[in-house]
Amino acid sequence: MADDGFSKSEAVKFGWEAMKNNFVFFLVFLIVAWAIPGGISWVGSARPGSKHLFFPFLFSVLGWVVSIFINMAVIKIGLRLSAAAGATFDVSDTWSGYPFFLNYLVGSILYGLIVLGGLILLIVPGIIWAIKYSFFGYLIIDRDMGPVEALKRSGEITKGNKGNLFLLGLLFFGITLLGAIACGVGLFAAIPTVWIAYAYVYRRLEYGAAAEPVLQPAQVPGPVRPPGV
Repeated sequence: MADDGFSKSEAVKFGWEAMKNNFVFFLVFLIVAWAIPGGISWVGSARPGSKHLFFPFLFSVLGWVVSIFINMAVIKIGLRLSAAAGATFDVSDTWSGYPFFLNYLVGSILYGLIVLGGLILLIVPGIIWAIKYSFFGYLIIDRDMGPVEALKRSGEITKGNKGNLFLLGLLFFGITLLGAIACGVGLFAAIPTVWIAYAYVYRRLEYGAAAEPVLQPAQVPGPVRPPGV
């Protein structure tokens, strides 16, 4: 495997192991992540007799903002867990990314406009650009980059890997579909596996071979001392 590439099977295997080690957390996280935006949307539309669009619009914006924070939490946790084999994270990681909110918001808008523009241009460019710039959020949170800088850097690290990333996306779709077929319960395992696997891929592309999973500091053996010292 080239230093500037990645293995799809290794990424999925890594994501699966990390998901298993943190399954209870992801079970709770997904339930909350689905319930809050859904609840906000329901409240915004449950005003019988209202002739004004203000409240539905307000709650739609609120739901969008909450979704952005959830996406940031997913990235932050993915970055933590993909840092090393057996890595852990803190529950505070679910909200500690708030200082990056503005950059992430602007980056999301720019990314959406870029992909939309590409889709208008006969769809294929939209797919290519969606892959090319897909790591902007990771770069904003991991490297504290501005939105434009993060989009440019994402284009650089995905160069030469778009085909592999496209196949990875199909693999992720298959994993998620299998999770959905398993009465929906499998999604609680499939979705976190995909999240962590994608963070793993980001690390391989951004940091190269240095991003290979390693022992955590607490697990690394100390220096060997000669007998009698």
